Amino acid sequence: MDVLPEDIADTVKKQGRQASATVSGRRRSGFLLGNRFVFSDAQEVIWMQAGPGEFRELRIWRK
Repeated sequence: MDVLPEDIADTVKKQGRQASATVSGRRRSGFLLGNRFVFSDAQEVIWMQAGPGEFRELRIWRK
């Protein structure tokens, strides 16, 4: 799991697909961007990414 720069939020929200996944045993809401799952803390201050194999039980939200 990697921490991303703060300015990534707009890009992720525009280009990613809303999804939820289990990361390190906790269910997280975030965005699927390519083959990475990107999520933030509750205040959307710190954005993190989980690469392939670091997340499971992915569910993509339908609009």
